[in-house]
This record gives sequence, structure tokens and C-alpha cells, in this order.
Amino acid sequence: MATRVDSWIWAIRLTKTRSAAGAACRGGHVRVNGITAKPAQPVVLGDEVRVRLHGHERVVEVTKLISKRVSAPAAAECFIDHSPPPPPREVLASQPRRDRGAGRPTKRERRELDRLRMRGGFLVATVVMIALALTGCSADDTADPAAPNTPEAPGNAGSGPFFGECGGVSTEEVGRITRFGALTNTVNNASVCEWDSSGDRTGPVASFNWYRGSPIGRERATIQLSRESTGNIEIAGHEGFVGSDMGICEIGIGFGADFFEWSVSAGSQALLGEDPPSTEQLCDAATELSRLSIERAS
Repeated sequence: MATRVDSWIWAIRLTKTRSAAGAACRGGHVRVNGITAKPAQPVVLGDEVRVRLHGHERVVEVTKLISKRVSAPAAAECFIDHSPPPPPREVLASQPRRDRGAGRPTKRERRELDRLRMRGGFLVATVVMIALALTGCSADDTADPAAPNTPEAPGNAGSGPFFGECGGVSTEEVGRITRFGALTNTVNNASVCEWDSSGDRTGPVASFNWYRGSPIGRERATIQLSRESTGNIEIAGHEGFVGSDMGICEIGIGFGADFFEWSVSAGSQALLGEDPPSTEQLCDAATELSRLSIERAS
């Protein structure tokens, strides 16, 4: 006995409507036993079902098959919830929010965000300094007065290596490594390069971004909230993060107060095709492009 996955996730109240359940399946946001599921994919007892909606993933194990929507208490008896805990409120609150479709912040917008963070950081630092001064009044006189009482910064902005034009990688190399074929270099400036195959970003896209004086931890937190999978990575002795989701993989590598990020996206056209590139293929390409940028840096 089996039940359609779209009917089941609607019946146990993971989605508000049956049509939303079908749309989630068609959008690649539902997986059964690790494989992307279509709406008619059958589920049986013991299957693991993953549903990603609104930036949060639910992971449930099927313990009872139903196809009609039931009350919340009855629905809870049909599955075992293995969902990971949501990110702490502090992490959510620390991330700037942008309107959907607005894209990445421009350099001007990043500077404005940094100014706001610096103002808030100044107030926090003032409170900390007052607290340290009050504590110091009652501290042991044997303490070393020359010892620093604040953590050192990761490095001066711009102290990392120079990566050259487009991370030192040519358009032909990007097309060959990503297997996207013919690409056009649509953006090329001192800190950003982008290659597009369609001209309207609906096809495969690759991009290189070089951030100077911007902590990599902030970008990692953003990726962690927006991508299905995130983890640590080390390339040529340099540490960073890798974040991936269906149709996209992004790798960031830190160098003190600087970092770069390679992003490889299959685009919406490829995801709707019969044989879209796998996430593993996209991440392999992003890893190789990152390795070349590191090797060719000066």
C-alpha cells in the first residue's frame, strides 16, 4: 500500500493546501529518501520525507499512510519528526533583510550596512569598556597592565592576496569547468565577474565575488539560512564554507579580513530540463574554480 507524496504531506499538515504540496514537489523542494520527488511519487511506511518551505526544512519519517487531511493531533501520529532545530533568534536577527528579487547588495549598500553595524558596535563597545573599567577597579594588582583586553581583528581590510581580473580565470576555463558550454562575460569590474549563457539569468550562471574588509562569517550565516546544505571546506590550505541547494553551489574562502566567493548555478531553464546537472557536479566546478583562483593569486 502506498500514498502519493503530495497528498501525504498535505494530509499531515506540512502544507496549507493540496496545490501548495504539488507546487513544492514540482519546485524540487520535496525529497523522498534523498531523491527529489514528483507529486505522484508514492511513499510507504519507513520512508524519509524532506520538505523545504520558507527557508526551513522539515524531515519526517512515515509511520502511517493517509491521503485525507486530519487534525493536528491526528496528523502527529502519522510521522516521526526528525527536523533540525531552527537557527537561533540571534542569528536570524543579525541578518539584513532584502526585498525578494532585489539580488545581492551593491558595494554602496554594503558600505551603508557596515556603517550601521559600526554604529551599533560602538554602543556595545562603550558598554563593554565601562564594564571592564569597573571590573578593573577591583581586579588583582598582579594582573599585567600591558595585556590586551580585546580580541584582535582578523586582519586589515585588503591584507589578503590579489586575485586579479575575474579571480584569474578566463571565460573559456569557466565554460569548460562548469560544462555550461558557451558563456558570455556580462559583468567585469574590480570585485565582481559574472558569466551568463542566456542573457537574462534564466540559464546557467557562474560568478566570482571578491570581498575586502568583509568578515566571511557574515556571508556564511546568510548562506546557512538560504541554502539546504552548508559545511566547511579547505582548499589549498585555506578554510571556508560550501553551501548548496538544488541547482546551485557556492564556495567562500577566507583570507584574514578578505574573502572570495565562487557561485555556480544551473539556472531555472536547466532545472526544468530532462537532465539537470547534479549538485555534486556544480560543487565540483566551484571547487576547481576556487582552487585556480588561489593558485593564481599574487
